Amino acid sequence: MMDKGKSVLLGLLVLVSLVQSYFLVYSMPSMEAKVKTQQDYVQTEPLGPEEQVKNLLFPEQIVLHMGGDKHTVFYPDNTYYNLILKKLQGREFKGFQRDTVQLVDWDQVRRQDQGVELRFGRPIPFQLLQQVFKVDADVLFSRDSIDRIWIFARHDSGEVRTFFFSSDGRNVYESQRADLTAGDVATNVGFGQYWTPYQTTDGQLYLPEKPYAWVTQMQVPITRYTADQMQGSLFFDPGITRSIQERKDGNQIYTDGKTGLKVEQAGGWMSYTDPAAPTGSQNDLVENVVAAVQFVNQHGGWNGLYRFALSSEPEANNSVIRFQQYYNHVPILSGDKMTFGYMQLKLQQGTVTSYERSLMLLGDKANNKKSRILPGGDELRGLVYQAALGSQVESLYPAYRPSLGKESITLNPVWVVRLANGLIKIVAESRPAPGS
Repeated sequence: MMDKGKSVLLGLLVLVSLVQSYFLVYSMPSMEAKVKTQQDYVQTEPLGPEEQVKNLLFPEQIVLHMGGDKHTVFYPDNTYYNLILKKLQGREFKGFQRDTVQLVDWDQVRRQDQGVELRFGRPIPFQLLQQVFKVDADVLFSRDSIDRIWIFARHDSGEVRTFFFSSDGRNVYESQRADLTAGDVATNVGFGQYWTPYQTTDGQLYLPEKPYAWVTQMQVPITRYTADQMQGSLFFDPGITRSIQERKDGNQIYTDGKTGLKVEQAGGWMSYTDPAAPTGSQNDLVENVVAAVQFVNQHGGWNGLYRFALSSEPEANNSVIRFQQYYNHVPILSGDKMTFGYMQLKLQQGTVTSYERSLMLLGDKANNKKSRILPGGDELRGLVYQAALGSQVESLYPAYRPSLGKESITLNPVWVVRLANGLIKIVAESRPAPGS
């Protein structure tokens, strides 16, 4: 009888053991969910839309060469710009061969041959360019950066040639198996037949022969991110941060003892710093650009259109990445009176150490629109040379100069030049269009 009781008890113990094992195995996820990491301490809500790297990489301008030394320029606000870019993004570029830039007489091609020239304004790493175009880049030069793509059809033979220009200014990469025909080139060039004609003397700077009449002055309503919102997004535990107000200019500083957030311009601009960054390994530009985009996705978002506009060569394990803000596909300047129109991040090996951006957000609908024109021809040429002061001018393009009101920002059209040293200068203000 006692042996029978022991057997029953042993059976119960075995059953209990099996039940415990079952719950241990199948309830592990709920146990792990209770473990908090430092990143999970504060669940931040997205403040703005996320963005992908490929949508931040688009040309600063598209130059069309129509033969007979006739040219025109499209900017991102132009419908034909979008048509041409979309067509080229659907083509394949394969079989690259590297050569020196002297391989082709570019002055002759510019004057005689129909072609499409995509100018990015700043070097784009091949690896990033592959996210925008169907580029089959060889691993031997995939680490290089590109600042131009030029596709042209020879006027005598109709042969189409496609070149990617290295940012070093010495080399080009020819795609020997690009699926483009002379008809494709002619179609794209045809979009420029009735557009404003442009002239060039050096193949670098293109100036309109007539006033540029495709600009509008407008007032755009604004909203703002608050300092509390940015604290909640940037600090792991906003509850332990302390606030310090600078006596001189009234700027507010928030810190948790490790990282800092400075809010300036009466709540209009912020600078975030995190000095705890890794050191000692290689600093990769592509990795830094991707990391910068992901960081903005998580901490503020992209309220509007931005373009990858500036990157510094890694120095002392540090890269500077800037994204230029656009409104209605026109870039917005930052001036002495008002810091606005861009985001800038510093990174070390994929880790953000500095993050600057505006806290003012532009609305979707503008008010008080007024047609304006920008000067062209000899008047503009004189203004450009006067502003350059002997420096080489890399690019001319329309932009908005912002001025801040109580509840809105007025966007004023201007002509802007970018010099070879990277300096951006306003060369001409707009004036009212005839009849407006």
